[in-house]
Amino acid sequence: MADEALRRRRDSFDEDPDNYQAARPSYPERVYQVLTECGLGPGARVLEVGPGTGQVTGHLVAAGASVVAVELGPGLATRLRRNLADRDVTVIEGDFATVGVPGGGFDVAVCATSLHWLDAEVAVRRLAGLVRPGGWLVVWWTVFGDPERPAPWRVGLDPLYQRWLPGQRRNPVPVPLRVAERTAELETGGWFDLVGVEMIRWTHLLTPQRARGLWGTFPNVRELDPDQRQAFLHGVAEVIAGQPGGVAEDHYVTALYTARRRTDPAA
Repeated sequence: MADEALRRRRDSFDEDPDNYQAARPSYPERVYQVLTECGLGPGARVLEVGPGTGQVTGHLVAAGASVVAVELGPGLATRLRRNLADRDVTVIEGDFATVGVPGGGFDVAVCATSLHWLDAEVAVRRLAGLVRPGGWLVVWWTVFGDPERPAPWRVGLDPLYQRWLPGQRRNPVPVPLRVAERTAELETGGWFDLVGVEMIRWTHLLTPQRARGLWGTFPNVRELDPDQRQAFLHGVAEVIAGQPGGVAEDHYVTALYTARRRTDPAA
C-alpha cells in the first residue's frame, strides 16, 4: 500500500472515537495471562503503542502497572485521557516513529493491533531503545474472521463486497497470521529474541447493531463515500438480522507474539 494510502487509513480510526470504543470487541483473557507471565503486575513500567481509547490500557493499570501510552489520533488520545483520568497513565499524542517518549527502561512494551501501521524496522529499533535488557515486547492482532473456521453466514457479505469494495475480500492468509514474516520483523536488528507465537481462537456474538459498528471501524469501509458506507453497513446489519434470532456467531483468532530484549552487547 502506498504511504499516503497507509497514512489515510491509519488516521481513519480517529474520525469516530465514540464508535471505535463502543464497537471494538475486547481481547481474550489469554492475552493478559501472557502479559502477566512477561512481567505485567504491580510496579511494572509499561509502554503501549497505539492504545486507542484504552481498551488494553485499562487492564494494564488495573494490574498495577505505570503506563506510558503513545497515541497518534488526537480524538482517541482525548478519549483515553478522559477514560483513565484518575489512573497512572501518561498519554503522549503523536507518531511513535518520531514523538519523544520520556524515560526508558520499560519492563514491557505492548502493541495491540497497531504495529502494522508503522515501519517495522523503525518501530522495533525505537522499542529496543526503550525496553530494558531482559524486558519484553508483546505484540498481537485480532483477525476478524478466522480463516480456519469460516462462519457460514459470512457468504452473505460477498455481494456487499463485490458491489462496494471489489477486490478487497480478505487475503487467504491475513498479515498477522504470516508467522515467518512477523517473526522476521520482530527479530530485525537483533534486538529481540522471539520467544513465543500463540494463536488464540475465540468466538464473538454479533447483533445487527454490533456488526454495523464493528465494520464501521474498518479503514477500507470508512474510505467509502458516506452514502455508499451507509448502504454497505446497512447490508451487513441485514445479513446478521437474517440469522436465527438475529444473532450471528463469528469466529476470530488473536495472533500473539512475545519477544525478549536481548542482554548481550552484540545486540
